[in-house]
Amino acid sequence: MTRGKKGPQANTGVEAMLKPCLEAVADQAKIDKAMVEEICIGNVLTNGAASTLSRMAGFLAGYPETTYVHGINRLCSSGLQAVATIANAITAGEIGMGIGGGAESMSTGSMMGAVDPELLSEMVYDHPLASNCLMPMGLTSENVAEQFGIDRETQDKMAVESHMKAAHAAKMGWSATEITPYKTTVKDKNGDL
Repeated sequence: MTRGKKGPQANTGVEAMLKPCLEAVADQAKIDKAMVEEICIGNVLTNGAASTLSRMAGFLAGYPETTYVHGINRLCSSGLQAVATIANAITAGEIGMGIGGGAESMSTGSMMGAVDPELLSEMVYDHPLASNCLMPMGLTSENVAEQFGIDRETQDKMAVESHMKAAHAAKMGWSATEITPYKTTVKDKNGDL
């Protein structure tokens, strides 16, 4: 939507982005929010998988106290895991109706905020797979590209094609129900929206 830590949403938190989405889900599905038994939101960067922020968003969006809200962190597939968690709960008969999704702010979260390398045991650094968990995603992606022989030109071509497909889908109206516009209400350091 915008670049991390820059632009008009740099100070917009997960709860402010999630609120209009949770409102839109109920509006589009034409459901009574009180019928939603559980909301599961995937998040990676926020402490506690953004459980508290997701709960706040649920209240701000008009869901009652009886709607259980929790967060889940499965790194890059947290949102998909949240959807699977809700689907499984419905299939198992644990709940009748739920919402699963993901919300992330690369601006307000920190990739390594939950890990203090100085507090880790020495055995982490002696184990190649465990120590790799400290590798930033940028380096990980460079390693994967090298391992599979994917050069920069191929990556850029795929990125352009992906953006062209997204623009075409938007123009055709195919993604209209998947996009919920909102205006941030969080002020930046200068007091501007």
